[in-house]
Amino acid sequence: MSKIKILDLADKLGVERKELLAKAQEFGISAKSTTKTLSDAEVLKLENFYKKSDTSEVIEKEEPVVETKFSKTTEIPEKKKSKFSILSAKPKKEKTEMLRMLPNEKPPKFKRMSAKQGGALVVGGVGFLILSNVVLFGLMASGYKPTQKIIHQEVSAKQKASSNGLDLQAKNYLDGFVQTYFTFPEDEKDQEQAVKDINTYFVQNLPVISQGIQRTPSKFEGAVMMSLTDNEATYKVTYSAGEVTTKEVKKGKDTTKQNVVKYHDETTLFTIPYQKVGSAYYISDEPYFSSVPDLQATENQVPTKTWSGTDNNSASVKKDLDKFTKSLFTAYTTDGDTLKLISKGLSLNKGQEFKSLDQAAYESKGDNKYHAVVQVTMKNSLGTHVENYQFTIEKQKQSYFATDFKHTLPEGKKE
Repeated sequence: MSKIKILDLADKLGVERKELLAKAQEFGISAKSTTKTLSDAEVLKLENFYKKSDTSEVIEKEEPVVETKFSKTTEIPEKKKSKFSILSAKPKKEKTEMLRMLPNEKPPKFKRMSAKQGGALVVGGVGFLILSNVVLFGLMASGYKPTQKIIHQEVSAKQKASSNGLDLQAKNYLDGFVQTYFTFPEDEKDQEQAVKDINTYFVQNLPVISQGIQRTPSKFEGAVMMSLTDNEATYKVTYSAGEVTTKEVKKGKDTTKQNVVKYHDETTLFTIPYQKVGSAYYISDEPYFSSVPDLQATENQVPTKTWSGTDNNSASVKKDLDKFTKSLFTAYTTDGDTLKLISKGLSLNKGQEFKSLDQAAYESKGDNKYHAVVQVTMKNSLGTHVENYQFTIEKQKQSYFATDFKHTLPEGKKE
């Protein structure tokens, strides 16, 4: 079997190209666009799926049906799209589905209600409402409060647990658009299909008044979503931009010109206006580009962190506090039971090994309390590294207890 692209297979099977692309991705076929060439096994898998679908449709159509209501929608022929217009696609109108009734199905019968029965029903309903209000007022008088607020808070908590309220469906939709937009092939025929794939996301024809839209070949490399609101998303996109040049190629005695594409990496911020309609989405306006800001802060923008711990204790007290601190960090990396007895706020961390207490200062706060600022060396699979801590030590009888841990040095002045 000769190699075939998704777009050609879609035409052969009589299905939408984008639908076939989505079905191929469902089957685990690595395809980013409809220009993907399929293997024989992949073609067979897709053909078998649509052959089964066609069989089920034939069986459905053979069942006798009685049409009770139907409507027709006249399809307007599509205008011819310009070659590189990103906004030339127009959505196809679908036929309204006919309402069907089974051959032996009878229309529902309606029971008539007498005036006496209707009056009794109204009186019963009013009585039930009065009784419900009496019970409710009685409960509230006894201290009962409705649980509506609690239920609302529980729902909010679940929403926050799901990526902090991020609309994951919108993100999935927009991820696909970004990948499609930045994938533009070199071949002219494939470019026409790429334009159609991009146009699918717009639904409507946006007005374009320009000197013409031109696209150079590009390859999508990766993207990171920077922000997502109800109607706009911004991505940091990395892609390879193609620069087309022409060179002369000799074939025997003849000389022909041939296009050569050289690629270079680019990074940009790509902002996409979009809208949600029911549970579906569409790109509502032209996306736009902006430069990537420098996210690295400068020295003048940040507060100074220096070793600014003060120690106003005797040598013996300092020695006892150092001994306790070493025991604390040993338990932190080896023994959870001991850690609970001497501290609150640290969890057992067996992924690291405590190596040494490098620097420590204990400022006395009175009442046998000390503010500790320490620097320790830890070891893990990456090697050794330094960690900084602030915490409170309180003396309890003949032992100490540590609380209020912060993984940072205090702000200070440059030495």
